Amino acid sequence: MEHPTATSPSGSPLQQHWRAEAVRLREAHWGPLEDAAACQAALRQPADLQQRILARAAWLAARGSLQTCLQQWTTGARWALLALWLSAGLAGVGAAISVLGNPTGTVNLALALLGLLGLHALMFLIWLIGCLPGWPAGGTTLSHAWLWLTRKIVRGPDAALVAQAFLSLLSRTHAWKPALGLLSHGAWIAVFAGAIPTLLILLSTRSYTFYWETTLLSPDAFLAFSQWLGSVPHWLGFPLPSELSVAQSMAATPAPAAVQTQWSWWLIGCLLAWGVLPRVLGLIACGLWLHRRMRQLHVDPDLPGWLELRDRLLPTHQILGVDRPAGRADARLSATRQPYQATRHAAIMAYELGPDILWPPADLPDAIDDLGRCDSRADRVRIRQMLPTQHLLLVCDARLTPDRGAAVWFNELRHVCADFQILCLEGSPARRQVWQQALSQHSLPQASSLASWLEHLGNPSP
Repeated sequence: MEHPTATSPSGSPLQQHWRAEAVRLREAHWGPLEDAAACQAALRQPADLQQRILARAAWLAARGSLQTCLQQWTTGARWALLALWLSAGLAGVGAAISVLGNPTGTVNLALALLGLLGLHALMFLIWLIGCLPGWPAGGTTLSHAWLWLTRKIVRGPDAALVAQAFLSLLSRTHAWKPALGLLSHGAWIAVFAGAIPTLLILLSTRSYTFYWETTLLSPDAFLAFSQWLGSVPHWLGFPLPSELSVAQSMAATPAPAAVQTQWSWWLIGCLLAWGVLPRVLGLIACGLWLHRRMRQLHVDPDLPGWLELRDRLLPTHQILGVDRPAGRADARLSATRQPYQATRHAAIMAYELGPDILWPPADLPDAIDDLGRCDSRADRVRIRQMLPTQHLLLVCDARLTPDRGAAVWFNELRHVCADFQILCLEGSPARRQVWQQALSQHSLPQASSLASWLEHLGNPSP
């Protein structure tokens, strides 16, 4: 996982906006997060509100458990989708067996087509109607099953929040319709992927007699119907039934074996032409549609939670220039106290050290930056402006008791600096043991001494 000190949010545009939406909903439900460092990192981005909101969300998600939950939900959703498509394939196997499952070996072609293509045709027509402009995008049984199965796979306090953010993002970008289309078309392709091989196996290992049977319709109606259905499969290379084949299939005596073979291939061709082909085309159309919607992803700054960030992420102050030349006193001050510039790769700082502890250490090499003492909120703001640095050693007073605020501050520094260690001074062995247990609980690395830390750096020369 990328550290939140990155200059730009990581991941695809969908992941970036999904993460930002999850952070927005979390703050809307449970109150604002501590984001001073996140806003400081976001301000390093160009003066674009959307990029800064995405950068802030990336920082907060990586600092907490939200990024891990996003990854877990993505993995769980894929497994749930695979399970649904596998179930659809098994349903296709069952449909093929039931269509050819007559113990006598006789198959009514009209009923076979209805059993294999009837529900598919109805659902495909409903999908086409739902794609019309202005038609509301509602959930389907398949989508509800997918979300339910994903919730069963992914559990945790943020799992429902991540799912809500995903659905909210798709709804706001009008991408829910193509997403449902991908889910539906993929499931039906799986159905036919199970049905067609099953038909081929059964037709290759058993003898079936195909026939047309009717009381009201004439043979000409079946001829026109079979010719019309067989026209598209005929373009794919499947045989087109003749008038004689239809007449023989309606006779009282069974048709010759060659006619039965012809009807077998006609039935397979109808499944490919009227079942698989429309679903593949629909899948491609929904994929392109969804891709187009995803390219229109944007941050709406007027939404609650983002509206309040405008003044913090886009400061309105401006530099107006030099009012008048600085006096000599200012010149002497600038000569003795230069503004901090993080040009070195290692730094050291003191955290709530007692006044009896000398700071900075007398043997501190010149190659190490001294960030000073951190005893107040103002000091934390000052130090955040000095970071990031590659190596950071925080020196604390072991005579104090580590509290929750200190743990939050240490965790923030650990995410800012690639190499972060803590050194405890003073205190009895019992107090040092308390600190060691607290740091181990939060997986915070500890340095044994200043000399060992300098040796870890390569012992920079004074």
